[in-house]
Amino acid sequence: MKRKFIILLILWIFFILQTTVLHMVPALSATPNLLLILTVSIAFMQGQKEGMMTGFIAGLLSDLFYSQVLGLTALIFLLIGYFCGFFAHIYFDDDIKVPLLLVGTADLTYNLLVYVFRFLLNGHTNFGGYLSSIILPDVISTLIFTLLLYRLLYLINHSLVEKEKKGRQSLWIRD
Repeated sequence: MKRKFIILLILWIFFILQTTVLHMVPALSATPNLLLILTVSIAFMQGQKEGMMTGFIAGLLSDLFYSQVLGLTALIFLLIGYFCGFFAHIYFDDDIKVPLLLVGTADLTYNLLVYVFRFLLNGHTNFGGYLSSIILPDVISTLIFTLLLYRLLYLINHSLVEKEKKGRQSLWIRD
């Protein structure tokens, strides 16, 4: 329970940082998607269920404050959390290569789906301009912030998991 509360607190902090502070940094050509980094990281470290819950809450939070269509970002983030959760039991979560690949793929997928549902269906067909001015800078800035934040999220997650295991007070219940 404590781990879920701390994940919600981190989610709220990332949301505040993404929507306020990072918009004001002039060196960034695009705002990194911290909520996507958190969703992919939690899904990769904890599995599909935790990834889906984190993704849904992060997407819903984003939808409630900044979207014209309620539920689109929540659905996309939920699906990203689900698919990234497949890798939780296949790869070790202490190496950064797989999370970087997952975050890059998830961010590219998210931006392409946003383009399709918000722009292409409304008749805006300038994909080259959208790709060069929005998608690529967003993916690059998100990957740079993944390099900076993943290790911190990894350390927080593993310290909380170890505390949960110690709290069970049984040598037989180890995940």
